[in-house]
Amino acid sequence: MEMAIQFAKYAIVNEQLNKDGGTMDNRERRECKRFTLNHPVTIGTSESNGHLAEIVDAGVQGMRVRMTNQSGFRVGHDVDVSCTPQQDQAETIKLRCRVAWEDAENLEVGLSYLH
Repeated sequence: MEMAIQFAKYAIVNEQLNKDGGTMDNRERRECKRFTLNHPVTIGTSESNGHLAEIVDAGVQGMRVRMTNQSGFRVGHDVDVSCTPQQDQAETIKLRCRVAWEDAENLEVGLSYLH
């Protein structure tokens, strides 16, 4: 959970620093605010190599990720997300997440943070 909180804080800071970033979708249904990131990450499992992807948006409970190719990740799969912050931080953030939903047509998956 601590890593999820750190990642959410990073998302908030990134949104504030990136004034020309996207805004909240008026159709937002979530209780928690999400922040547009468009930040590159690597996603993998213990059985597969990492796949290049992009965090589209993130909040305190999870994130939406766009894959660069068909990942094969299915709902219920546990995945590892590695993210190197763009700011002056050298430390890579690593999160363990679970696939909550998938949109194969748009190459997107929804990830929820594991505690």
